[in-house]
Amino acid sequence: VPLELRLRRKRRKPKLVMFLDVSTSMRPVAEFFLRLLYQLQDQVQKSHSFAYIDHLEDVTAELKTLTMDEAVQVILSKLPPGYYSTHFGGSLRQFTADHLGSVDQRTTVIVLGDARNNYRDPALDAFKELQQRSRRVLWMTPEYPAQWGTGDSDMLEYVPHCSEVYQVRNLNQLADAIDSMLAS
Repeated sequence: VPLELRLRRKRRKPKLVMFLDVSTSMRPVAEFFLRLLYQLQDQVQKSHSFAYIDHLEDVTAELKTLTMDEAVQVILSKLPPGYYSTHFGGSLRQFTADHLGSVDQRTTVIVLGDARNNYRDPALDAFKELQQRSRRVLWMTPEYPAQWGTGDSDMLEYVPHCSEVYQVRNLNQLADAIDSMLAS
C-alpha cells in the first residue's frame, strides 16, 4: 500500500516588541493600552514590553508575572506623571543600545504613543534601524491625524518608517486596527 507523506509546516508564532508612552499627555489612555499589552503577550511566542516617558523601563516581567490589575498599577507607579518631558527618541536610543538583539525578521514592533518628543531628537536613525530589522512596525496613537506634526509632534517623521499607523481613541477603532493587522 503506497503511502503519501504529508509534512506539517510548523507555524511559528510571531514575536512582539511593544513600546508604551505613559507620559502626562498619554496618561488618560495609558491604562487602556497597558491592558492591551497584557492581553497581547499571551498570543505570541515571545514578547518584550517597554514603557517610557523620559527613559525606557522594561516591563516584560510585570506583565508576565502579575495579574493584569497589579501589573498596570506597578508599571504606572514606576513611571509616575510629573513635570519631566516625554522623550521617545532617547528611549529608542536606550533600546537600540540595550535590547536591539530582541528584534529580528519575525518581530512585529508596536508603538503606542503620541510621538511627542518635546522638541528633542526623535532618533529617526534608531527608528529606521528598528524598522529594517523587524518584520513590520505598527503605530497606534490616540491623536487625530490633523494634530500630527503640530507643536512638538514628530509623528509625520515616524510615519514613513511604519508599516501601518492607526488612530485608536476607542474600542471600535481598536477593533478595526486589530482586524486590519490580522488581515495583513
